[in-house]
Amino acid sequence: MDPTPQKPTPVQEIARAEKALENGQNLVAVKAVLGNFPKVRVATAGTNPLETRALRVFALAVVRSNGAVNEKTAGFSSQGDWTPTANLEWAVQAIREIDAKRPNDPTVQADLGEALSKLPHGQGEAMKILQGLAQKDLMGSPQAYAALAKLRTDQGDSAGAQAAIKRCEEMSKSPGVCKPAAAKPAVAAKA
Repeated sequence: MDPTPQKPTPVQEIARAEKALENGQNLVAVKAVLGNFPKVRVATAGTNPLETRALRVFALAVVRSNGAVNEKTAGFSSQGDWTPTANLEWAVQAIREIDAKRPNDPTVQADLGEALSKLPHGQGEAMKILQGLAQKDLMGSPQAYAALAKLRTDQGDSAGAQAAIKRCEEMSKSPGVCKPAAAKPAVAAKA
């Protein structure tokens, strides 16, 4: 038997990144992705299936960290500074590109809704996507239900929020994922 430990394959590393993401370890997920796909931000969705998986994991890690994780926080060099908002905008665009390559995939649609929910200008679209998936019981992740619950809370729909939290809890292995967020005070629309 060869005593030299084998370096994990890119497939194994992306699977590890997916597992880390599922467990709320966004930085671990990003590091695993960047270790194999250091230029993931410029990847074209759909060109290489493994790279597309890596792109999805990276984008969702950005979303689930509210834009906080990036190349620099993961200890990798970066072409620029990513503000949390710019990072979230990038993540939405990346997930839109994946959605375009995999139309009618409820998991990707839920990812997109979750991502959009983090941006004020995306919340209307997020609500439409997530409510549609929830009505058909096609929500792809507990985090998407949590995003729907927050959107409903922000709109004053406490019964709807509770229903989404309940579904989130039924799906989630991590209890903190479904913790309801405090409602934001209503902000007047800009003229």
